[in-house]
Amino acid sequence: MTSLRGNQKFPKADRIRSPVDFAAVYEQGLRIGDACMSLVALANEESQTRLGLAVSKRCGNAVRRNRLKRRLREAFRLSRADLPPGLDLVIQPRADTPLQLVALRQSLISLTKRAAKD
Repeated sequence: MTSLRGNQKFPKADRIRSPVDFAAVYEQGLRIGDACMSLVALANEESQTRLGLAVSKRCGNAVRRNRLKRRLREAFRLSRADLPPGLDLVIQPRADTPLQLVALRQSLISLTKRAAKD
């Protein structure tokens, strides 16, 4: 088994886990979207960008939803250097979201940069 080093990890500090944090992002955050996903972004007091996922049953059965969540987490992990710091992001994929990692990364980066400008 290989160990993950440096920024390849996805620690708990990079995740939005508390219902209070999710509620704050939904209530005060900026909503933008594209054909792939909807993104809700809110500035946080920390220097790191955190990720939360909201994948509904409209996205498919449990196997497809879990695969989509894994790919979204991987897209976030790989794109962390390209994302603006200090944001809380909640991603809501569309029902027909492709499972290709490249498409998810491009969508995540472009939406996050748009959210940081506003």
